[in-house]
Amino acid sequence: MLTLVLADTELERVPAAIQRHPSVRASARRRGKSPTSVLLDSSFHHAALEKVPEGERRGRPDIAHIVLVVALDSILNLEGGLRLFIHTRNDEVIQFAPETRIPKNYTRFLGLMEDLFQRGEVPEENPLIRLDPQTTLAQLLSKLGGEAWAFADGGDAIDLRTGFPPCGENLVAVIGGFPHGEFRSPVLKLCNRAVSIHPKPLKAWTTVAEVLSAYRRAYSTASYKSAA
Repeated sequence: MLTLVLADTELERVPAAIQRHPSVRASARRRGKSPTSVLLDSSFHHAALEKVPEGERRGRPDIAHIVLVVALDSILNLEGGLRLFIHTRNDEVIQFAPETRIPKNYTRFLGLMEDLFQRGEVPEENPLIRLDPQTTLAQLLSKLGGEAWAFADGGDAIDLRTGFPPCGENLVAVIGGFPHGEFRSPVLKLCNRAVSIHPKPLKAWTTVAEVLSAYRRAYSTASYKSAA
């Protein structure tokens, strides 16, 4: 079983400090929502982000959107070999059921995530996505167990064709959900190993796609189900 954790993901509601900014109010009005309930998005709130700490890397729910579509539509997930979590910059954990189908339309995805932050779980009947603000990244990794690897620039160079743990061992792959820079959370201390799969920096969704495909090639359906 492969567990994917997208860590330090830039997925958050608009911070209180900029909720009255014109760009925030305008984008919320266009969507018929309150500025307190919309997701921070650099595409719409670029001017407002200049006024908050680390504004150059915040407001990127599009990264989570692409990764979720890639991961949940993957053959590995369809065959029952994947667990999926998102960890946010505010140290919240979101769990996705394997049968979750993420909207391909980005605006619909924003609405889904806004509902999640409002309600704690979606959809209303038979929830498939749950937000747990009480579970931190450290607690999640401790609960998951298994070998936790951080995929990061500067990690040990590995070849995914031969570099996975011995057959039958669960692997937790921790991949950054931010546009650039380093993990904000102590990911490298929490993981057993830091690894790199390419000499150049990769987009989060590229790393995810490579890891999912390589893991499936390395282990048969039977072996990763027996490791669950």
